[in-house]
Amino acid sequence: MQPCQDKPFDRPTPCCLKQAMLVVIAILLSAAPGFAQSEAVPDEENCLICHRYPSIGRYDENGNRRVYYVNDQMFINSVHGKLRCKSCHLGLDKIPHENVKKVDCSTQCHIKEPSSNRDFSHQGMVEKYQKSVHGQGALDKQRFPEDLPTCTYCHGNRLYRPYPGHWGKSEELSNETLARCQGCHTDKAWTEKMYTHFSDRMRRRRDQNEIVQLCTSCHEDEQRMARHGLEAVSTFKDTFHWTMVKYGVQNAPDCITCHVPVGYTTHTLRPRTDPVSPIYKDNRTRTCSNQGGIQDCHPGATPKFAEGRVHAYGTKVQLMAAADSTKAHAQQEEPLLLARAREEISQQELFHYRVLSLIKLGYKIFIASVIGFMVFHQLLVHRRLRKNMKKEAIHGE
Repeated sequence: MQPCQDKPFDRPTPCCLKQAMLVVIAILLSAAPGFAQSEAVPDEENCLICHRYPSIGRYDENGNRRVYYVNDQMFINSVHGKLRCKSCHLGLDKIPHENVKKVDCSTQCHIKEPSSNRDFSHQGMVEKYQKSVHGQGALDKQRFPEDLPTCTYCHGNRLYRPYPGHWGKSEELSNETLARCQGCHTDKAWTEKMYTHFSDRMRRRRDQNEIVQLCTSCHEDEQRMARHGLEAVSTFKDTFHWTMVKYGVQNAPDCITCHVPVGYTTHTLRPRTDPVSPIYKDNRTRTCSNQGGIQDCHPGATPKFAEGRVHAYGTKVQLMAAADSTKAHAQQEEPLLLARAREEISQQELFHYRVLSLIKLGYKIFIASVIGFMVFHQLLVHRRLRKNMKKEAIHGE
């Protein structure tokens, strides 16, 4: 190691700072046996020497603060608690770390998948996701890859939570169940881990309101949606389904209820024009009835019932109505949103929209007229009262 050539009182150069950091880390490594290992987290890679401090982090090129703190007690109780850091975070061979690669969720992990005894990997799920409407494999999505959600946008390293039992408290249910499991599965640590994982998967990860918030964090962006020929999700918030979600009705349907019903996964979402999609015209009856699911939706749904609109009329039909009235589409190239509207919205639906728009306008005029008449009536009453009060004052004198 070459010594720094900085003059006294000069500002330290990156070379000097790097060497100072290496000295500090060497001192910490020499003291590692005192705190690097713990019963909760077998930190064999000594990552917690630095990452155990809540203040560790940096500011990135955009001025956003990046926090690199790891709570060992929380991590061991998370879904990735058995993984080593380098199983996911690659390029950590140098200290300080340089050229750290972004985490790839399809990386093969150094743990065994219990059902096959093979190295575990999310590769299969990633491949399915890439073919979905959110994946890079969709042809019309390649123009705007920055709009697509990544794995970590929806998924976090969540903590395991006890399953709310059908009787007693969650802890009591766990004790009862684990006692029976450990009769055959004598490895207590393995049994507890598998039970925690299985019971956690039996609960909803997010409630209905959280699901809607997650989906609308992208689908409320009108410009982003227009780039892909989609409507903003404000149309959902005009429906009775959203009203139920907003007021916390337990059986309320959220985005997942219709777009990912029983037999589907969020990683395989297909466009509505795909015959495999649950919202394809021939599959909507089964989706509305939620056959085989625990949520009580519309068990008596008929094909005619399933033809009804779930989302309210929105931007697409408005653009279509405006284009038909001005004939502007004949003079210039149509935007993607308008082109999609012509494919998805029939002339009958356009007629329904116009009728509903007229009814809505008439209703507004009627309400304004009633309120206006009431105000005018009260002004006349007030005027009459003032006149009567003046007459009484004159007679009293």
